[in-house]
Amino acid sequence: MLLPDRLDHRIAEAIKHQINTEREEADTTSAVWRARCEVAQVAMYGDRERSVFISHISESRGSAAAREMQSQAETLRTNAIFFLARKPS
Repeated sequence: MLLPDRLDHRIAEAIKHQINTEREEADTTSAVWRARCEVAQVAMYGDRERSVFISHISESRGSAAAREMQSQAETLRTNAIFFLARKPS
C-alpha cells in the first residue's frame, strides 16, 4: 500500500494530466476555466490542506460555494484514483 503522501502526489499528478488534456480544448480565458483550475488546485491538496482551503471558501464566498468546490474537488480526486487504478505501473 502506498503511503498517504505518495498517494496524494500520484493523485495530484493525475489531476495535472487531466487539466493539461482539457486545456487543449478549453477556452482558457473564460471564468469557467479559471473555476475549473481552482477546483483542480484544491483537489491536488492533501486532506488537511483541502479542508483548510474549503473552510476559507466558506467564510469568504459562503457555504454553498464551499460545498460545491468540495464536491467538485472530490469528484476530480475520485476520477484520478480510478485513472491510477487502470494505469499500468
